[in-house]
Amino acid sequence: MRKMIAGLGLAVMFVAGCSSDEDELLDFYNAFQETVEVEKEIETVSEEFNSLESEKGELQESLQDASREELPEISSELVENTDARIDQLDAEAGVMGESRSRMETSTQYIEEISNETNRDRAESLVEAMEARYQAHSDMIDSYKSVLESEKEVFEYLGEEDVSQDEVDERLNSLNEQYQEVEETGAAFSEETEKVNELKKEIQDVIEE
Repeated sequence: MRKMIAGLGLAVMFVAGCSSDEDELLDFYNAFQETVEVEKEIETVSEEFNSLESEKGELQESLQDASREELPEISSELVENTDARIDQLDAEAGVMGESRSRMETSTQYIEEISNETNRDRAESLVEAMEARYQAHSDMIDSYKSVLESEKEVFEYLGEEDVSQDEVDERLNSLNEQYQEVEETGAAFSEETEKVNELKKEIQDVIEE
């Protein structure tokens, strides 16, 4: 269900022959692009997460033909899988924290931008990135909440007395939580698009 998060554009600008105003903006932009390099690490995290999602799917399929005696073992494996997926979400949050740190470092160059319009462009980009980081945090929080609920369902499957009605009720609740994940994921993608638009505007100025 999870898709790799919408990434920032990867082009790094090294333009010769800029005016002084453009040089100042370029210094900021190149420092800002360090956030992109950091976020490349999320590709590895996403690959591991998707692999774990596939494993979860296989374990869930095995439940269909499992005997009552086999349920505790499958339940334990599903719980372990869920813990591993939560770890990957924490890893992604850590990468975004490092990205945010690099972005904050880049703000020191804004003070050196003498052209007011260019300075406004840089400040707008930083503000958009702050909104993007918050949207990402919201997305991770909602996803972790779902996984914690999943874990409770899987733990319940390993108990001695399991009611199908209880399982169905918990699964229905999970579906509602997944809707929030979809919404926060869409909000993050929207904020990423805004950032990319502002980055493109700065690129265009530098390339003029």
